Amino acid sequence: MSVAAAGKLFVNYTKMPRRIPLAVWVALRTLVLAGTIGLAVVLTLWPEIGLRLFWGLAIPVLPGVFALAPGVWRQVCPMATLNQMPRQGGFTQGRDLPEQAKTWAFAIAVAFFFGTIALRAPLLNASPALVAIGIVLVLALAFLGGLVFKGRSGWCGTFCPLGPIQRDYGHAPLAVVRNGFCDTCLGCQKNCYDFNPRAAVFSDLYDEDPRYSGQRRFFMAMMPGVILGYFLQDQAPAYGPWVQFAILVGTTMGSVGLYQMLTGFLGLNLFRTANLFAAAALALFYVFSGPTIVKTLSALADVAVPQALIDASRATGLVIAGLVIYQGWRNEYAYEEMARAANHLQVDQSGHSLRERLATAGAAQVLEKSSGTSFSVAPNQTLLDAMEAARIKINFGCRSGLCGADAVAIHEGSGNLSPPGEDETATLRRLGLEGKARLACMCQVRGPVTVDTNLQKAAASAVMASDTEDRAAALGIRHVVIIGNGVAGLGVAEALRRKSASVEITVITGESHHFYNRMAIGRVIYGRSAMDGLHLLPDAWYKDNRVDVWRNTIATAVDREARQLHLGTGETLPYDRLVLATGAHAASPGPEYSRYTNAFVLRAASDAEAVRAFAQARRARRAVVIGGGVLGVEAADALHHLGLDVVLLQRSGRLMDRQLDSTGAVRLTQYLNNIGIEVVHNAVVASFSGETELEQIALSDGTIITGDLFIACVGIVPNIELAKSCGLATGRGIVVDAHMATADPAIFAVGDVAELPGAPGGLWPVGAAQATAVVSTMLGAPQAYEVPRLLVQLKCDGIDLRSYGMLEAQAGDEVISAPPAETAWWSFILRDREVTGAVFVGPPGSGRVFTRALQARCDLTPVLPDLREGRLEALARVL
Repeated sequence: MSVAAAGKLFVNYTKMPRRIPLAVWVALRTLVLAGTIGLAVVLTLWPEIGLRLFWGLAIPVLPGVFALAPGVWRQVCPMATLNQMPRQGGFTQGRDLPEQAKTWAFAIAVAFFFGTIALRAPLLNASPALVAIGIVLVLALAFLGGLVFKGRSGWCGTFCPLGPIQRDYGHAPLAVVRNGFCDTCLGCQKNCYDFNPRAAVFSDLYDEDPRYSGQRRFFMAMMPGVILGYFLQDQAPAYGPWVQFAILVGTTMGSVGLYQMLTGFLGLNLFRTANLFAAAALALFYVFSGPTIVKTLSALADVAVPQALIDASRATGLVIAGLVIYQGWRNEYAYEEMARAANHLQVDQSGHSLRERLATAGAAQVLEKSSGTSFSVAPNQTLLDAMEAARIKINFGCRSGLCGADAVAIHEGSGNLSPPGEDETATLRRLGLEGKARLACMCQVRGPVTVDTNLQKAAASAVMASDTEDRAAALGIRHVVIIGNGVAGLGVAEALRRKSASVEITVITGESHHFYNRMAIGRVIYGRSAMDGLHLLPDAWYKDNRVDVWRNTIATAVDREARQLHLGTGETLPYDRLVLATGAHAASPGPEYSRYTNAFVLRAASDAEAVRAFAQARRARRAVVIGGGVLGVEAADALHHLGLDVVLLQRSGRLMDRQLDSTGAVRLTQYLNNIGIEVVHNAVVASFSGETELEQIALSDGTIITGDLFIACVGIVPNIELAKSCGLATGRGIVVDAHMATADPAIFAVGDVAELPGAPGGLWPVGAAQATAVVSTMLGAPQAYEVPRLLVQLKCDGIDLRSYGMLEAQAGDEVISAPPAETAWWSFILRDREVTGAVFVGPPGSGRVFTRALQARCDLTPVLPDLREGRLEALARVL
């Protein structure tokens, strides 16, 4: 079997097509749920018929379904239907399952399962009322689990007593049915069976956690003993129920002991032994239950059946068991093929999960020096993805090569990395690391590489290499003062030092922090390490490059005639050139909003720190985010990570309406709803009410939204006060020309504070590009600002969302989109075969090829026929 063919056996559900319309499944779920409730009614009103249907038909049939096509049951299971109803209805709390509950969930499910079997003969077989109560109880528990917890973690994948038996009998299904409840994976449980049913057993048996893998092995080992211990005893033996229970426990432990002897003492293969035990349990079960099914059907139909048919039914389990053995060993062979391709020669007890092993097929090897960790990078992974999977501590930010948070030093094998693109090169140059480091998020690895997350040596040598001719000195520019330490301000400082070794550079900022990754401040809300890892330049960089940063310092006035800057400390700074990079502050949704102690905005690190502090001190449970743009969605996600119930208010009819088309916005809304964030569209705020704290928001349609904590993300307002006070022309921002110059030849403006037609605000690459234009113009080589290629990425770890360009097609444009049933939504707008707009919304990590193609400005002409057929993977051919 080839590696490619082997890989097809382990395709996860997100890659599977929807062969049966959702409407059909919904109808079947409704029918099965109604039938289950009806069975509880029959057990109450017509107990004899009810017991015969339950114990004589429903229970004996299920193991066969679990073995052959478990996905069918998982699609229509009445407990699953009720469990997912709150999520699909948008009223789940979506909480993460506590760690202790995760640890003991499987053991609880096994105890529930075994307890039911132990009570069956002495109590349940002849007690229709108890069986009916049990049915109602598990349905109620399933619904409650979905109401409180995220995804399927509240019942189906954790506490359900049928869960362990489904994983056991269904570990090698002949037919795999696509998971129909989860549009995108929420990561709500470990080694999710629904994610990849054929792969789950390998992840279970070889998991690194000995308790986790041991519990799964224990259950698979015990089942033959459970079957024999139950069926070989009379229903009411003379020796009484306690001895009956003791015998059941004894046969169960004997079965477990046999498995342990075979695997631990004799060293037999873990998987094959577990597979044989599961097959043996199935065969034994139908030896006893096959006749029960035939007799039940005969009684219900009032038709006599020959004894030969009853005897033949005992062989049903042998047929099913044979198929399970065949499919299981076939899967294992495919697993070994994939493992061999990844330099893992056999299925052993090393603890690697199947998902990890399959991901490394055809992979390159990387050594990280600081930790001494060696790991693999699969062809479809970036270096950052692989480092995170290997649990190597590394910072990250935009994942698009713009912020520089994930720079790593390259010690060996730089030729085995994909070449840096324009964005990455510009970022490394800004950090002084060009030629010394790479950004992990941008690297595809093609061969052995040695990297180091410790950048001290590289950063120590990251002094800017100035041009041979010192243009600043030649022009008599001795001192440049920059107000603002964001990407625009520090971009000017970096580019200026590169051009001049002599010029004195002073940066004034009212913030207490050095230059940091503003795109990642959401992590300050829910993370435990505050600003650790968010600073983008080491402290030594400022000293080595002679960039003097005055923090916690406010510029109060500019004397343009004297070319002096007055500071809030009473000091005065002379300047030859002044760069205003004062940025912007967060807009407020209303004049009264800011007076409330629990009403925040989110723009700077201090805002995020204040939100986190208040949420803890106030023990906030419910948060409301006003504004459904990029920052609003990221703020809602951060608050969700902090454990709060979140409501997201969007004024328009779709989220991120400047970055997403209608389908992409629907996909994003579905994702947020799935993780428990409530989205309210067309939410126009009419009024706020409360005393010292904001208690509720009234919307224009009369809806009342309550909360403990509120964050407004409704845009930005440029900080123009300083410029306005010194007589510079201002509009919404500081008016500049194409070279970022003001009417005063000694003063420039860059970043969010600059007003330039066609230049969007609030975007990192815009500030960086404007900084380059300013320095060139300042030093006598005028360079007009050019709008960079703006690829926006949503920074939420559960979804991959990218947007580029203009998303409104014009007459004559061609729009190419994903087929409607695809897991990921994508769309391109082409004008004269050039991409003018594009959007991607899909599972985490699925948009890498899309992103690389746009960043590399690839010509899509060779793959347009494939794209028109819905094959996005064809983009790899033009990279």
